[in-house]
Amino acid sequence: MSPPFALLPPWLNDLRAVALALFSEDGQLIEANEGFLATLAGLSEGTPTTGFIEPSFGLLTAAPIQVDGLVYQGLIRLGTPEGPQRAFAGRVYRGSRMLFLVAEMDISAFEEMNAELAHTKKELDEVRRVLTRRSHALQQALEEIAQLKRLDTVTGLANRAVLDQRMEDEIRRWERSRRPLALLLMDIDDFTGINENYSREVGDEILGHVATLLKQAVRGVDLVVRYGGQEFALLLPETNEMGAIIVAERIRMELESQLILPVLEPVTASFGAATYIGGESRAEFYARAWRALKHSKSHGKNCVTMAGVVAECDHLYQGGGALKQGSEA
Repeated sequence: MSPPFALLPPWLNDLRAVALALFSEDGQLIEANEGFLATLAGLSEGTPTTGFIEPSFGLLTAAPIQVDGLVYQGLIRLGTPEGPQRAFAGRVYRGSRMLFLVAEMDISAFEEMNAELAHTKKELDEVRRVLTRRSHALQQALEEIAQLKRLDTVTGLANRAVLDQRMEDEIRRWERSRRPLALLLMDIDDFTGINENYSREVGDEILGHVATLLKQAVRGVDLVVRYGGQEFALLLPETNEMGAIIVAERIRMELESQLILPVLEPVTASFGAATYIGGESRAEFYARAWRALKHSKSHGKNCVTMAGVVAECDHLYQGGGALKQGSEA
């Protein structure tokens, strides 16, 4: 007798609760629906199969055909002897030189599949946890590398790139609020002589000592950076001209009063200060503070100069409170 379907109707193809399959008498899978194919990994239409574990394919092809074409009813186990197997409860029909399988998965097979799915999910969750940990570790490493790029290796202070970005931010804030903003540039006097007379290592110790002094002298909102070789910069938000002079003079006197061994004479520094003028660029702001610093270096060192709008307006503050104005100072 012919099987119920010579070819599976399209509407049966997507069924998963029921397994349907057609086999040729030589053991080749002709057609199957999703319910059958999904149960056996790697089994596809058109491939030869020896997948009948119980009963064997030979037994099915040799079994007598009943009136309705049925040749077997009961447990059907498919797969490979050493590979994955699935158990079904169903029937096998034979006719027109084909075998037709119609079955539903056995409850034990469902339990086995659920166990495998649970194990796979557990492994997937663990992989996700490992990837998440590695992602966090990578992100932390990248942040640490980025932070190291922003720091000076000798002093631990921020570098000039950080100052550039912060100054842009503070200038934009000034444009919104018109609150004062000051910049101090500081240069250690005769630092080349310290390196030559005491060694580069001693010079680095001096830089580290100065960096510590500067960090202790400023507020949390201020920014201290190593600007160059022996040069430092302090960006001081909410600070006017008088405030900038006070900060610079306090640092100058503190440094002058200390003896930093093995250097046998006091280490001093010169300062240039400027307050931001609306409309000027970051470079122009730097330039006025730098001009003031050079003014201090060329007028005796160990002093503070406040930059005006032009050089003739620069004010030199000598130690002890003496005030001189312009290039004649």
